[in-house]
Amino acid sequence: MPSPASAFDTISISPPSNLEPSAHVRTTPKKHRAYHGLISAAAAADGPRSQIGTANDSSHARNRTLSEYVPNGIQIPRSRNIAVSGSEAPPGSEPLSPPEQQLHREEYLALQRGLAPSVPRPPTPPRSNRSGLDNSDSESLSSSSPPSKSPLPLWYEARSIKGNKLERWRAIRQLGKGTFSTVMLATSEGTEDGSLAYSTDLAQLSRDEEHLDLKTLVAVKICERGPVGGADEKKAETSLKRELDILKSIHHPSLVQLKAVNILETRALLVLNYCAGGDLFELASLKLELLVPSLIRRIFAELVAAVRYLHSKYIVHRDIKLENVLVNLPISALSSITDWQTYASPVVTLTDLGLGRWIPKPPESPLLETRCGSEDYCAPEVLMGQEYDGRATDAWALGVLLYAIMEGRLPFDPVPGSRRQSPASHRIARCEWSWVRFADCDGEWDPEKGKELAGAKECVEGLLKRARSRWALEKVGTLEWVRGAVQVAGGLRREEDDEAAA
Repeated sequence: MPSPASAFDTISISPPSNLEPSAHVRTTPKKHRAYHGLISAAAAADGPRSQIGTANDSSHARNRTLSEYVPNGIQIPRSRNIAVSGSEAPPGSEPLSPPEQQLHREEYLALQRGLAPSVPRPPTPPRSNRSGLDNSDSESLSSSSPPSKSPLPLWYEARSIKGNKLERWRAIRQLGKGTFSTVMLATSEGTEDGSLAYSTDLAQLSRDEEHLDLKTLVAVKICERGPVGGADEKKAETSLKRELDILKSIHHPSLVQLKAVNILETRALLVLNYCAGGDLFELASLKLELLVPSLIRRIFAELVAAVRYLHSKYIVHRDIKLENVLVNLPISALSSITDWQTYASPVVTLTDLGLGRWIPKPPESPLLETRCGSEDYCAPEVLMGQEYDGRATDAWALGVLLYAIMEGRLPFDPVPGSRRQSPASHRIARCEWSWVRFADCDGEWDPEKGKELAGAKECVEGLLKRARSRWALEKVGTLEWVRGAVQVAGGLRREEDDEAAA
């Protein structure tokens, strides 16, 4: 059996590094993930001033991950910082209601990468019904995706990354299915006597899952090898190897972790850490009131540390967004923690390194050309087809993410109540955004409303700038609001790392 890789992500297979940009605009199909939840949450919190309503529903067809995206020419006017008038009362304390419409998952990336026809992609996080949030991925269980070459195994054997020990897991339920892979929730409980039975009864599976120890749960990604759905075998194998090579080299408490792997002739089995709280998009959409200032600070500090770690190894992520950040704790546990600074375990996990790649080390130029990522998080230089430094575009995306969990909306959405509705791409190119939830009656940042988030304001305003003046993450990491967010002796450690050390 080949020696196991040491890390693997749960989502996508990246393209070969020599993939040339297309000469035409290429976007994903119309199926998209709309940000109705963020809009509704902000509206519920801020009243008329932040209500976007149905006029903005159709504008969010663009939350998609793009590969080889080449935009139409955009004129770059002088940067403007517009103001929004808002004289209403500060956000209320009433619990937020879930949005009326379900969130929509993004399409699988293979089409843009020239690897396969479009089919529903597997979910970014393998999620638990313990999260307390609506499971928008349940329909993936009845997906019409092409079947695997052979029936999926219900027992999994793989060698652990630590110790090279052969371990066994039992399938509980399917989490998602895509062109190249199926993600299964599995447990090590009952693997000795075979007492667990596989079922397709979702209600029964949910009840079974509730009685399982969280420590025994894993997400098993079953990757088919060879041509699938018309994909080119060599491209698929090359991209799989590329992602594996990146993930073999990383180990960080806030990055996805490969626990075990088994490379077979027809498929690869990758056993990954399981995150019980869903993704950050759902938390910001449906439970915005749980994102208190101290938790926002902690989440952002962890992500800055994780991305700086990648950059220190000359790896850029290129697809940072709410959907690619998993919450490690069950949602029901978030409100019970009062001191996030001293909480000893990582709160979030950054996933999906499918678009990650190494950048050349000095003295070679680190600039990249391939346009990729999600449009809502896309930096101006990428959107306009310029060469870019992936470290700077990662920093921009972190600024967008921080703004989103503060405001409950995305920074380049149309401003509530504004008459002018220019395309989002134009607003991104101009770096034109404004505060809404934390604005005073003149549209400026209100120090009273944002008194606990002054450091967050400083970060957002330093990151959402043109490349030449954008803050580097090294500077962001030196700010007290970021540096002091984690006060744990010896640094953060996963619980399983502590158990292994013992």
